[in-house]
Amino acid sequence: MVNLLHTPVPESEIAAILARTAGRPSPPPLGAPEWTAARDHPAITAWFGPLRARAEAERLEPLPALTDELYSFYHREGVRLPFERPYFERRRRLGRAALCLLLDDGSERARLLPAFLQKFTAVADEESWALPSHVGGQPSGKDPWVLDLFAAETAHQLAELLVVFAKVIPVELAARVRSRLRATIFENYLSPRVPLHWATCAHNWNAVCHQGILGAALAIEEDHALVARMLATAARGLPAFLGGFGADGSTSEGPGYWGYGFGWFTELNARLEHRTDGALSFFHDDPKIAAIARFAPALSFSGGQFVNFSDSSRTGRLKPALLAYLGERLGDSALTAQAAALYRHTAEAGLELDELRCDFFQLTRLVLRTPAAETVAYAAEPVPADAVFPDYGALVARGRDARGHLWEFAAKAGHNAEHHNHNDCGSFLLNLDGAPALVEIGAPEYVRGFFGEHRYTYLAARSLGHSVPFVNGREQAAGRHFAATVREARVGGDVVRFSADLAHAYPTEAGIRTLLREIILEKTAGRLSVTDTCELADSGAFETLLITESPVTLEGDDALLATPRAKLRVAPAPGTRLLGVETLPYRGHQGTDEQIHRLRLGPTDASATARHRLGYVVTVA
Repeated sequence: MVNLLHTPVPESEIAAILARTAGRPSPPPLGAPEWTAARDHPAITAWFGPLRARAEAERLEPLPALTDELYSFYHREGVRLPFERPYFERRRRLGRAALCLLLDDGSERARLLPAFLQKFTAVADEESWALPSHVGGQPSGKDPWVLDLFAAETAHQLAELLVVFAKVIPVELAARVRSRLRATIFENYLSPRVPLHWATCAHNWNAVCHQGILGAALAIEEDHALVARMLATAARGLPAFLGGFGADGSTSEGPGYWGYGFGWFTELNARLEHRTDGALSFFHDDPKIAAIARFAPALSFSGGQFVNFSDSSRTGRLKPALLAYLGERLGDSALTAQAAALYRHTAEAGLELDELRCDFFQLTRLVLRTPAAETVAYAAEPVPADAVFPDYGALVARGRDARGHLWEFAAKAGHNAEHHNHNDCGSFLLNLDGAPALVEIGAPEYVRGFFGEHRYTYLAARSLGHSVPFVNGREQAAGRHFAATVREARVGGDVVRFSADLAHAYPTEAGIRTLLREIILEKTAGRLSVTDTCELADSGAFETLLITESPVTLEGDDALLATPRAKLRVAPAPGTRLLGVETLPYRGHQGTDEQIHRLRLGPTDASATARHRLGYVVTVA
């Protein structure tokens, strides 16, 4: 086995390997025994019923239309969701129709096939597969030559559908789709009409676009020399993606984007190793892969919550199929155990059919990697160990107090030019009994302004939307040199300690000489203590902020936060008082109206001074 990212392989040799190992379809074709076995698997039948009912209800309905008006909406208004909602729903409906065919015993094929073919044709014939927000300033919102995340994903799914349903897709239709894939995806990748800004970038776009494009080519393209050129090209670009991860496996994109970027990179490796019968790999003999694989599981909290710094999602679970593959491929029993627990959750709670990518790509992996029925039935959710990620400047810890409450805590230092950056050096979050208590907003609604010069006017990204100090009326500033340095990160015992120097995260106008944040979590005692110590060049104002989405009431000098499981008390330390509680609106990631509460704490003595020490203690009331 040769890792193409480590060892250059001549294109002629790659082509010879592809020719020698041709005829290895993945996923298996319609009627294969894998689908027969899946049809009777208890963990699959548990969630398949609602999916089948949804597919039946929409069987005779046309897919939601992608009109010219919708394509051009982003150019006119700078808002993405009106187009993206029907766009992704079309792919989910196609995936549901396809899975119903695959898990049918043959008796319903004649009735189900027309609906599948109608949906397949509709998606294949879309004028532009890229999102309008990714096609530049074109008023139409369309460009069939733009290779973005979703053009790549669409190409990959169509290619897999051509393989899996080769027996039932009409020859003329299959030829038309293959021709489009060859011209607008494969050849365009090698000689792009629109520059591929993602080809050597260090974030998720690199992996996702390469996976979609290369995965599609490995699935259906019979020109081995062409695919060899594509693989050689990808081998020059993908190392930049892996270079975006720390040696500790961390990425500032967080667990949600880990599941997307690294998840799709993993699936590309699975496809490459399968297609070449183990001759070629992107994983082989790379110890960093194992470190990356452990990162997001460590940042997964109970109750379907994530550590969500920057634009990471707060809620969600890692894909069980992804962890199942990683556990098996890397020989990591902890990942395998977590995958089994996630499969059990899926069997008990059902699929989220309206999740963004509950599509053919995800559904097939979910089905084909389901563990044995008894493994799923007895799987228990593992509790990851406390972890420190020095390259990320972050710490994650968990523990139960003497009353049985589960405390889950994370804090970060970092810098303010991270992937999907927020100005959040020194921020932290706390979950209690599987529910958010002190929070990060995470990803707000994605609109044009949020990815432009106005990003740090949005509450989610500016430091006024995070639990960090506010110094002399100044927030943290954006840029790589606005950074924090970890002084201490101690885990593994009953007391967790995190401290960071935050002075350089703020602009010079803040007048900071020193600024140290110290956080202590005492697990058994159920106590979180936060202390900020600041020295200014001259007398000035100093506050510290605390962000929660829980309702806040006041009791004497303290604030009570009504979390879903228990009340938390925020008690100001000596010399600190609660200045006020503000309720602030923002737009959630799905375009919903949301709000958070911001507690502002300052000194009890309002006299002007250059030295400040503020703190508070959080306990269960």
